Amino acid sequence: MTINNPFRQFSASKMSNRPRFNVSVEYTNLFGKTIRIQCTNRKQMLEAQSFLKIFKSEVTAINRILAEYPVVMGKFPKKFHKEIKSDLTANGFGSIAKFILQ
Repeated sequence: MTINNPFRQFSASKMSNRPRFNVSVEYTNLFGKTIRIQCTNRKQMLEAQSFLKIFKSEVTAINRILAEYPVVMGKFPKKFHKEIKSDLTANGFGSIAKFILQ
């Protein structure tokens, strides 16, 4: 009795086809907007991570400045607005101050 080989018609190249590398790098910025970057290889993924590392360092610097001031009902009190703006401007974040203090 002969058993048919199920792999006789199966090409050898199909066995080596692995799924393509596809990674989505995500980052949520200070204002809650999610940034997604699609990467198809490891080099693109490392470039995307290094690019987003710049934003992460900026957010930590801004949070460090803002942590010095009290928050009441989810907002900064009006009496601290001038000080917050001057601190952010001194550290190079002057354009962001108007969005934070709304």
